[in-house]
Amino acid sequence: MSQSPSLCRKSNIINFKGGILTMEEKFFELVSQYKDEIVQTASEMIQINSQSTQEGEFAEYVVNKMQELGYDEVEVDPYGSVFGTVKGTGNGSSVMLNCHLDVVDAGDESKWKYPPYSGAIAEGKIWGRGASDTKGTFAIQLYTPIMLKRAGLLPKGDLVVAGVVAEEIAGFGAMMQTKDNYKLTDYAIVGEATENDLAIGSKGRFCAVVKIMGKSCHASIPEEGKNPFDFLGKFLVELKDMELGSDDFFGSSIASPTNITSSEKGTNIIPNEVVLYIDYRQSSVDTEEVAIGRIKEVADKCKVDGIDVEVSALYFPLTTYTGYEGLGYQGEYPFSVSPDEPYVKLCKKALQEATGRNIKTKAWAFATDTGHYATKGVKCIGYSPAEIKLCHTTEDNIDIKMMEEGILGYMVLSRELANQEK
Repeated sequence: MSQSPSLCRKSNIINFKGGILTMEEKFFELVSQYKDEIVQTASEMIQINSQSTQEGEFAEYVVNKMQELGYDEVEVDPYGSVFGTVKGTGNGSSVMLNCHLDVVDAGDESKWKYPPYSGAIAEGKIWGRGASDTKGTFAIQLYTPIMLKRAGLLPKGDLVVAGVVAEEIAGFGAMMQTKDNYKLTDYAIVGEATENDLAIGSKGRFCAVVKIMGKSCHASIPEEGKNPFDFLGKFLVELKDMELGSDDFFGSSIASPTNITSSEKGTNIIPNEVVLYIDYRQSSVDTEEVAIGRIKEVADKCKVDGIDVEVSALYFPLTTYTGYEGLGYQGEYPFSVSPDEPYVKLCKKALQEATGRNIKTKAWAFATDTGHYATKGVKCIGYSPAEIKLCHTTEDNIDIKMMEEGILGYMVLSRELANQEK
């Protein structure tokens, strides 16, 4: 994506000598002043391999960077997520700039154009695992409150920069943060890839576990047992016709059986228990409670004497880099907000005026942490210069020209939202 017309048009004004700069001109001057430092920070971040539950070194880097930059408060929660706060001037709404500390595995390193943990700056881009998801954006977020503070442009409300743990495997950091009601803000800008447009929704995802319990016996005398597969066969047929929730934004939810396990390993044994896993992609109306209820209704239609059935959401044991042992949720909550919501319209208008181009509102194609925050009443929106198509690929990179617009966008959005009255 090329540099926006507005950024090109304003490049001469940044070098203007004498006179009083307008607010817009100050923003462009700050982009020019801090761009190289932000790019270098993003490169350094990428050089740290911070896979899920192994984010300790990266968390330490973030803490040190926040302290070096002059944040008012820097805190690490029990799970390992890092929170830096820059106080506003007073009586405004608080805003969280949110990314995650963890990255997915790099895979076969021979497939990469540049080594995955090199943080190479080449071809007008920063390369490496996590560049697009979400370290390139996180570098911008780290600097946003400091750029505003040093320029005397702090908004009324506090700005909280959050780097959460274990997002890639469970959304665990955000889940625990919201469970604890810790550092929750009035607004949140989540830095998952949006190509400098605004994201206003993401389908939820969870894994439903259908546990089918019968009675084991030798396969040669099936009448002596209760075969869980007698239920499972009926259930899979009925599941195809299960009513699914839908909305105007996402369309229909999707429920797909993906895996089956048996309590017995042999092929000549009727098992005591069979477990079916269902990948459930949620529209906004299908909360976990509603979706579980839909599956239970199907199970009730398929009752077999002597067979008991339990339906639940999948949680799995997880130990964070701090040593905290908990249960990770296999998925993320759904999130959506209307494009006509006042704060969405405010963000879109502010970005369009600053960049001089049309800003789209759209849905993320993947699950994000926004649902956790939205369920707590935080008004969420997504914004990032990263490109969705590059996430989790061996082409993982972030374009520096797009980052320039993203730096501008983050300053504009942070001030607009944090200047809203409480």
